[in-house]
Amino acid sequence: MARNPFPGIITSIEEQPKVRRHLGQRVNVFVQGKFSFALDAELVERRGLRAGFLVTPNVLEELLHEDGDARAYARALHYLSYGPRSAAQVQQRLARDEWPPEVVARAVQRLTGEGLLNDAEFAARYVENRSLSRQRGARALRQELRIKGVARDEIEAALPDAEQEIDNAVAAVQSKLRLWSGLEERERQNKIIQFLQRRGFNYGTARAALNRLAEPS
Repeated sequence: MARNPFPGIITSIEEQPKVRRHLGQRVNVFVQGKFSFALDAELVERRGLRAGFLVTPNVLEELLHEDGDARAYARALHYLSYGPRSAAQVQQRLARDEWPPEVVARAVQRLTGEGLLNDAEFAARYVENRSLSRQRGARALRQELRIKGVARDEIEAALPDAEQEIDNAVAAVQSKLRLWSGLEERERQNKIIQFLQRRGFNYGTARAALNRLAEPS
């Protein structure tokens, strides 16, 4: 955007090279032969801007306002391209980029309306991935999702039920059983419980997993 965008009759519109993809496709707008401002390409098309179009002061203000929304939205899409995020994570990222709160709120609202932000789905996918890849217990997962700004109800709905949590705990400790096979039984049990608690399983789940492991195969 020019430092001092000015109104007048558009004489030409030129595409910018895609050097900053996180901002989406941009165009330069020339008024009376001089560069005046840059806009989101979709906004230009939607508003029907072309050579000969008169940009009044009021229209210029509207365009710059809408362009701020478009740039924040494009920045959020770029952030989401690296992987799923919670609404709060997107909000925090845009705030770090110094977008005004009202612009951030509109970008998050648009992404949510388009189904690109969905904390319930995000939490469910996060729990599934972390349970499998990192074998984390519900206590750890709950804390991690809180840090990511997911609401309590959505966290609880995503967490495994008690039986699945025990299954996850048994799976998590399998790789250690051979290592501890030569230990005395009490020490072996303590190792299992301590390991599972470090992984974010609560004591009750760790004991239930220990009992499950003691059952005849």
